[in-house]
Amino acid sequence: MSDEQKVLKALLNTGSLDNEEQKVQGIAQLAVDKGFDHLSNAQRGVIAPWLTRVCDGVTNPGGHHNNCHTLLEGESLASAIESEAYYGGVLCESCVDESEQYSREWDRIQAE
Repeated sequence: MSDEQKVLKALLNTGSLDNEEQKVQGIAQLAVDKGFDHLSNAQRGVIAPWLTRVCDGVTNPGGHHNNCHTLLEGESLASAIESEAYYGGVLCESCVDESEQYSREWDRIQAE
């Protein structure tokens, strides 16, 4: 499965395309089923905006957002989409690590 197919499959599985035009969902499903290479240039143009995304970033316990601008694509984007519900956003690996560190620190503080 190509990276594009992984991203589109993750978008379809998580319902991220549910509020989009039917043609977007249909083209995404076609790419997953038959392969991204089978799409026409016009179909690829419809899907292209969904194949990359900037990391949502995280906010520290003090309320300061890290303003992450990491561009996610391919397998890292597919993974981030699948984890979006857990982390509350589409996060790059660095922001996932940062978020988990805040969580570990908070657990440690509560345990004391």
